[in-house]
Amino acid sequence: MHIVCITDLHGRMEALHRILENAGPHDILLLGGDITNFGSPVDVARVIQAAKQYASTVLAVAGNCDSAAIDDELDRLGVALHARGVLHENVGIHGLSAIPPWKRGMYELTEEQLTAALESGSRAIQEAPQHVLLAHVPPRGTKADRTFLRIHAGSTAVRAFVDQTGPALVLCGHIHEGRGIETCGKTTVVNCGFGGRGEYAVAEFTGDATKVEIRSAS
Repeated sequence: MHIVCITDLHGRMEALHRILENAGPHDILLLGGDITNFGSPVDVARVIQAAKQYASTVLAVAGNCDSAAIDDELDRLGVALHARGVLHENVGIHGLSAIPPWKRGMYELTEEQLTAALESGSRAIQEAPQHVLLAHVPPRGTKADRTFLRIHAGSTAVRAFVDQTGPALVLCGHIHEGRGIETCGKTTVVNCGFGGRGEYAVAEFTGDATKVEIRSAS
């Protein structure tokens, strides 16, 4: 199974088309939040409609530059993954929208709310042989969540979930400069980077093996 993940698109439609043309054939497209740049439900619907031209299965969470209304629209469009889990072949994927309190005017949830959402989504895929978390916010205290000021801006709830359950893969974004791949215990953590600049990640699942790359569509 072949997954393409884009985070932090920030409404840049030309970047979306460029990435998806560059990525080639894939089974699932994941949109990991900040789909818009403080946009509206109409804006996110436009992105989802375009994304569905390239992938039969599109799943998405909202980021801090989206909103609760955008999460509701993702639900209406049938692609919402926040606090939910879906099974594709032998891979279970669940999702987490928003970020913990950080700055005013953002789409935020408390760490306790994030924990509850993680547990809800995880329960839905607990029988899956391989477990993937799509979260806008990275786990706290990793390279993926370190800002250019070298401050960690991730979620303690996500970090605790990773430490306690050891999912195979976490796909995240939020901190553009945190782009990269690292290992956190048993988990591969991938900050997919700034989708609005053409950055994205690809994950390929073959049996029990997982291969992950970060790419750029110039």
